[in-house]
Parts: sequence; C-alpha cells; structure tokens
Amino acid sequence: MGSKRIATIVDKLEDTSLSPARKRSRFDPSLSNENCETWSFLKTTGLDGLSDIGVGPLIGDSPEDSLADTFPDFLDITQPSSLKAQAERDKKLAIVLQSTLSKETLHKLSANEWEKLLLCRPKRDVVYKLNHFQQLSDEVILHIFYWLPKRCLKVTALVCRRWYRLSQDESLWSRMDASHRHLDPGALGNILSRQAIILRLAHAKISYPPFLPGMKAYSHEFRARLLFLDLSMATIDPETLTMLFSKCRRLKKLSLEHVFVDNNVLFALSRNRELEILNLAMVEGMSQEGFQHLLTNCRKLKELNIAWTYINSQCVKYICTNLPSTIDRLNLSGCRKCLSDESVLDLVRSCPNLRELDISDCTTISCNSIDHIVRLGNLNFLALSRCYFINYRSIVLLKEIKSLMYLDIHGGHIDQSEIDIVQKNLGNQVNINKFKFSSIARPTVGPKRSTIWGLRVRD
Repeated sequence: MGSKRIATIVDKLEDTSLSPARKRSRFDPSLSNENCETWSFLKTTGLDGLSDIGVGPLIGDSPEDSLADTFPDFLDITQPSSLKAQAERDKKLAIVLQSTLSKETLHKLSANEWEKLLLCRPKRDVVYKLNHFQQLSDEVILHIFYWLPKRCLKVTALVCRRWYRLSQDESLWSRMDASHRHLDPGALGNILSRQAIILRLAHAKISYPPFLPGMKAYSHEFRARLLFLDLSMATIDPETLTMLFSKCRRLKKLSLEHVFVDNNVLFALSRNRELEILNLAMVEGMSQEGFQHLLTNCRKLKELNIAWTYINSQCVKYICTNLPSTIDRLNLSGCRKCLSDESVLDLVRSCPNLRELDISDCTTISCNSIDHIVRLGNLNFLALSRCYFINYRSIVLLKEIKSLMYLDIHGGHIDQSEIDIVQKNLGNQVNINKFKFSSIARPTVGPKRSTIWGLRVRD
C-alpha cells in the first residue's frame, strides 16, 4: 500500500459528514465474572459507579449525546478475509487516525509508517488465472478471428503456436484489399500462399520478385485459388504479371486497366479457360499474336473491354472475327480509324447475343454500320458518341431494335434539334445520353471502392 493510496483515503475523509470518533470507554458488567471485570466499548452501558476511580463523561457531553452517537467506538483490526473487507478496515482505521492526527501529519506519513499503523499487512488471495481460449474449439476461435481486421491477425499470430496456426487458416484470407499499397518483394507471394479468392490490388505498387524461396507460392506445383482479381492502375512489370498468371488457373474476372503487358502475359493468362470478364481498357503492349492465344483458349468470355488500346486494324479485324459467341457486353471504343464497317459486320455475326455495345470514337464507321447493328435483337445499350460519319437519319433506324433502352450519341456532331427528332422516333422508352462513361467489365463503378464486380473485398 503506497503513499498515493494514503492521500486518496485522506481526501475522501475530508468530505465525509461523520464526526470524529468519540474517545470514551464504558464498562459492561454483563461480561464480568467472579474473578475479574471485563472492559467493553458498547454504548448501552453508562459510566455510573466509575466516578470513584476517575472515569467520567468528556467535557461538553451529555447522556443524551452519548446515546445518540452512532459513530463506531472501536475497530476490528483482525486479518480481513477479502480485498473488500480489507478496504473497509483501512477506511475505518484512517478515520481513527484522522481524529488523533493532524492533516499535515497524515500527508507526511510514508508508506512504511502507514504499514506500521495498520499493524498487519493484508494477505491477498491467490487467484489462479485460467486461459479461457484454451477451452474453446478451433471453429469458435476462427469465428472470433473472422471479425478482426487483417492487420490484427498478424499480431494474433505472435501470441502462441495455436493462434499462429489458426491465423493462417485460408477462411480468414479469402477476401483481401491491398489497393494503394506498396508491396515489397515476396509480399504478393504471401497473399497467394494464404489462398485469397477475392483480391483488389488497384493502384498498388508491386515489387519484383513476387515470390521468394520458402513460401508456398514459390513451389512449381502451387496453384492459387484466385477467382476475382483487380489490378487496375497497378504498377507492375510484365515479368511479374507472367509469374502471377502462371500460378492461376481459375480466374473468372480480371481487370488490367492501364497496365503494360506483353505477349508472355497474354500467353500465361490464356490458361485460365474459365475467364468470363476481362477488362483491358487502356492496356498497352498487346498484339495480334497475344490475342490469338487468348481468344482461342478463353471461349467463355461474357464481357470484354479493349477500349483505347491503340491496337492496329488487323488486330481489330481478327478480334471481331474470332470473338466467342458467349459475349454479351463489348467495348471497342477508341479504335479511331481501325474499326471499319466490315469489322462491325463480322462483330455482329460473331456475337449475335450482344446486349451492350460501345463503339464510340470510331471515326471511320459510317451509316452502313447501323444496318448491321439493327440485326442485334437483344441490344439494350448502344454508344455511338463521336462517330462523325453517322448522321441522325441513320440513327432513327435503330427503332427496329425493340429491346433498346439506352443510346449515347455525345460529341456535338448531332445538335439538340436532331436529338429531339431521334427521341421522337425511338420513343420515350429509349434514354438518350444517359451515361458519359462505360461500365463494361470494370470492377468498380461510382464512388464505392469496397467491392469489385459487386463482391466485398473486406470482411
């Protein structure tokens, strides 16, 4: 018990409304026997009969005051049985000390002097500490760990061997968001070793090499469980991408927007035969040879975005001719002079079930392309922004597409009066210039950045 505790008790006592302890003693004849007389401090006994030996009431006290005094006359200083009883005893002893010592003296008492005044040091009960987590099953602890942030899981792994083993469980790392982070060499390998399924690496800076000796992902036989991967705007070199895709065989949705690639990257990517959504917007370094491997093996594609990739006309023609028939959303905007009316015809033949088509900024296609597009009976969305050789009279022919709901013709080459004519002919069910940007194959749309393709990246 230290001096700090003494000061706390004294401060509490200064606010108490109880009066100092009365210094009176009484004699209790009921406790006497034949041989001796026993002293007592009970309030029910008066001082009659003791006047002859000099015992009497204090000056200023009356018998009525003596009977009305409810303050304890004496205190039990025996060994307390609990910490609560010890605290009560210390408080009572401090009250007695306050009545006999001045406040200055109490403040000057040291810890050792206070211990002597209390006569005995309290004996504290031995508390056996139990590890309640040791009584829980692995399933319960994993459920608790599931609600912890990923950064806290690294700390829990340092507690004990069991927690380290549980913290490495694959169910805790199925969703990961490492966007806007700098990944040191080997960091990407650690993520893949934990078998993440949904991974967001947008705007991340990934260092080479991605895998280091000793980790699971370094093994040649290792196969990642990645299904959904967002590498939009990531800083990553083609060699690291090739090593990453060589570990993947189950990718379903992938975004490489604004990432530099080469043919080796597309070769490794083509092994993911279950690929359904691919975003290659603004990707540089692609060639016809790489697309040949990609479109030959990935025949389950449903959404493809190759906007503003600056590929040549031969590559564009090859893509339009060899696209799988499963594609229902396609973005070919920004092809400039590489997309021709003949390529549009090949496109319609390859993908007859298209629901969304964006061929904005293709400046060489003419009104003849409209004659081909009207064959798409399931088309819901069509973007023809800045296609300067297509006039409003040709656009009116789109009324033959009964399923059309959205039409974008931004660019100023069609004035408002002509847009009104188009609206009148197409009907009110068609919304004109509703969207400024395409969402085809993009992982995130709008301000929300906690999901990719509608899937949460954080638990």
